[in-house]
Amino acid sequence: MTYEELLEFASNKFEREIFPLLLNNQLMQKNTGFNSHSFPKRFDRLELQKESIETKIDLLHKYMNNRNKSDDFDKVILSELIFILAQATLGYFEIFKSYLEKCLDLPKIMISDNNPTFDLMIKKLSEFKNTDGGLIFHYDGLKKFFNIELRNTLIHDSWWLNENSEFTFEEVDGTVISLNIGELHEELAGINAIVLAFAKNYVKSFDSVNYENMKYNYPHLFR
Repeated sequence: MTYEELLEFASNKFEREIFPLLLNNQLMQKNTGFNSHSFPKRFDRLELQKESIETKIDLLHKYMNNRNKSDDFDKVILSELIFILAQATLGYFEIFKSYLEKCLDLPKIMISDNNPTFDLMIKKLSEFKNTDGGLIFHYDGLKKFFNIELRNTLIHDSWWLNENSEFTFEEVDGTVISLNIGELHEELAGINAIVLAFAKNYVKSFDSVNYENMKYNYPHLFR
């Protein structure tokens, strides 16, 4: 799938399976300042990084379309591509973490810390019970959808390149995971989509009067 198709797929999943449950169970609160003043500048930087990523991926595709092997592709460009993919993915993860901190009703999910970890917020969401006493989320599902293992790897800078120049890290249970460029690109699209879908749906739900104005002023936040 193209990057745009990956964005659409992940956005639809978030809008269909995650956001309505947050909204209907009143797990969010209104915070018109949920977008930090630095976010537009950070989004601009992320867009530039994605342009660089697309340029390098195009070069790789053209090289392989000429019946060359990826192993023979310029190692420096290949390494730079993985480095930028990792940095951009972490950038979107950190924006999403900030959104959760500012928009979730933290006391309602039994969090007293004003600066909770990403893991804790996801874990507490999975433990929340509705008025009928039932869980609305399953931890394993949230953990996989939000890819907590990858986010922790990026934030702790605990990954390396394996012998095949793949992004590699070790999960908590000791499982070693290797992602090629295509798979890492999919991970970037996934968290990119979640950030866009959250911002759009949150503003529509809590500040609908200003939605069109915000969409105009911050196109990268409300694509």
